[in-house]
Amino acid sequence: MFKFAKQLLAATVLTAAATAAFAQDKPKVAFVPQLIGIPYFNAMEAGGKKAAEDLGVEFIYTGPVDTNPVDQLQIVQTLIDQGVNAVSVSVLDASSIAPVVEAAKAKNVKLFTSDSDAPDSGRAVYVAQATDEGLGFAIIDELVRRVGEDAKIGIVSGEATASNLNAWIGFMKARAAEKYPKLQLLEPQFAGGTAQRATQIAGDLIAANPDLKGLIAVASSTCPGVAQAIETAGKIGQVVGTGYCSPNTARSYLKSGAFGFTVLWDPAQLGYLTVWAGKQLIDGKQFEASNTIQGLQSPATYDATKGILLLGPPAIFTADNVDQFDF
Repeated sequence: MFKFAKQLLAATVLTAAATAAFAQDKPKVAFVPQLIGIPYFNAMEAGGKKAAEDLGVEFIYTGPVDTNPVDQLQIVQTLIDQGVNAVSVSVLDASSIAPVVEAAKAKNVKLFTSDSDAPDSGRAVYVAQATDEGLGFAIIDELVRRVGEDAKIGIVSGEATASNLNAWIGFMKARAAEKYPKLQLLEPQFAGGTAQRATQIAGDLIAANPDLKGLIAVASSTCPGVAQAIETAGKIGQVVGTGYCSPNTARSYLKSGAFGFTVLWDPAQLGYLTVWAGKQLIDGKQFEASNTIQGLQSPATYDATKGILLLGPPAIFTADNVDQFDF
């Protein structure tokens, strides 16, 4: 009996050791957002965790506490040094990430971008939420429907170096020039990552431009600030606010009328696709032109010429449909 107990104990210890070894052998996929602690990236984290459970990988979520490109790159470098198998980044400064990409390649770490790209960095793939063109065009088209083709519109963005935000603004300008030549887009103002600064900038724009008809919050972190400035100025119904804002962030402002609509996508789905892409890269699998993925609502398309894995078209949220979403 004692001998059997010893054998059982030994088997249990071996099983536990094997389980621990298996856990340690799980591929590791990390995501480094532009900023932690905001609803948008929290939703990406949740989607990444769900994908990790489904795909049998370990998911690591870590990022800077403010929109500081230097801090972000230090976090990425630490993950590379730790030997994380695949690291994805929502890039704050596209001009400075190339050396980190090379450092990752030297250690056989798959470094790729998600949510915000650095197309000339040598990254493995860009997991895109929607095309920059689609996002820029959609917000201008929707806003013009509400304010007219000759309106004056202000733009409050986040970090001045964020490539995704700048790309969206570029396509806003292109759409206005091509389709609405009388539209007046004011030069973008940059608030960094704080809603408080966005409130101040938006308030100044309203005060300096009595004929202002629209305000666009380009970064999710600037959405509350822009909406609050419209409410504080008593301009609901006179200035139509909008932006790239999650439904949870914008819900009260959509219902108050400070925002007429918002444009975005489902960041939880983007987080899921990010981890799936990391697992594909680790396994050495090629992306297909169309990828049907369990856990995603629609197939993700891949543009091999640009190295872009696309989640899908942007979504429009209004006071009428916002309660159908929770992120």
